[in-house]
Amino acid sequence: MSTGSLRRRVALVALPLLIIALAGSAAVVTLRYRHGLEQDLRDRLLAGAKAINGASADQTKLVMSALALQGIDTQLSADPNPVATLLKPHGPTPEVSMTGQLLVVRLPLDRPPAPGATVATLSASRASVNSAVRRLVVIQIAVALAAVAIAALLLLRGLRSALRPLQHVGAVAARIAGGAHDERLRPDRPETELGRMASAFDHMVDELEESIGRARRSESAMRRFLADASHELRTPIAALQASAETLLREQPDRPERDELEARVAGDAARLGRLVGDLLDLARLEANEQLARERVDVGSVAVRAVAEAAGHLPGTAVDVDSDDGAIVLGDADALSRALRNLVDNAIAAAGRSGRVWVRVERDGANVLASVEDDGPGVPAADRERIFEGFVRLEPVRGPGAGLGLAIARRVAREHGGDLTYAGGGRGGRFVLRLPGAAALLAGP
Repeated sequence: MSTGSLRRRVALVALPLLIIALAGSAAVVTLRYRHGLEQDLRDRLLAGAKAINGASADQTKLVMSALALQGIDTQLSADPNPVATLLKPHGPTPEVSMTGQLLVVRLPLDRPPAPGATVATLSASRASVNSAVRRLVVIQIAVALAAVAIAALLLLRGLRSALRPLQHVGAVAARIAGGAHDERLRPDRPETELGRMASAFDHMVDELEESIGRARRSESAMRRFLADASHELRTPIAALQASAETLLREQPDRPERDELEARVAGDAARLGRLVGDLLDLARLEANEQLARERVDVGSVAVRAVAEAAGHLPGTAVDVDSDDGAIVLGDADALSRALRNLVDNAIAAAGRSGRVWVRVERDGANVLASVEDDGPGVPAADRERIFEGFVRLEPVRGPGAGLGLAIARRVAREHGGDLTYAGGGRGGRFVLRLPGAAALLAGP
């Protein structure tokens, strides 16, 4: 971006334009003034020729004397071609010519004032015209210089006033950079050019402030996430390490050895699930591009229930799905979200409980609800449970409290949402997704 002086730029554009305009107007005035003076001189010569043409001999001398006082020289001579003059259709007419600096009018006389004096030749020098024009040019140059000087002063003063808002912008920007984050331009007339610029500046600063706030909140959330993750990872790692050290150090016999090995396998599985959840959440937080394909949510729910029942047998799970519950999305991500919801519902219901999974169409949306007959979620915790590493007491199951956070993020990445809708038999979560038909139709 070029950052030269704006005053200099405007002056270098405005003053030459002013000089060109003054020069053009001066040239026009000078030419018209010269033409007027020459036309006046021509008219005086023609008037003198006509006066001589109609005068007697005595009057001719008086007229010639009067013309001489006006700087007009008069000569009477014979017509070198009288026949051609007489044959002209309109009779004798004056002939005007220019010889050097002389303007000459030649007129054949109707009544010669003396023998052989049949033509009057009147001439006058254009020196007076040139002198008057030179004086006019000098006056115009003086006036133009004075006008340019006055215009330059007025232009600089006007620019100083016009650029004062820009100086105010710089001052406000400097104060904002110095820590006065509430400073704004707040234009009183946002429809003008400077008003639009000031409004854009305020909007930019607001967006920067919001970005800084989001970055700070994200940094704070990341610190909490790392602290919680390290805490959650420390427990299974410590348990795994203790069991392994016991096996290596004591070399116990069966069945104690089998118990320790089962504990190692359980801790490893828990650690694997936790690491998998952390990776899933990290990918979602990084806004990785999800696949966009037609997904039958009913089929995904059936698979999620089958997988959950295989890992956590005992709880009765009912699945019901409408035909045509199709969305555009990532089948793997949606499967993880529904699996997390089903796992939580089974853990809440217990071995003697029951879980209901329902997939249905609701206008342009697809709803997937997971309900259990467990204790439900207290009203004060119904939004907090969607945060990472939040588990309600008593804790059931080996999870780390990331399942609902992952499920809600998956829903929102697909343009939907995950909410808690209590009031039924126990806990009830509703996953709402825009249907494929609505997405393909567009806005």
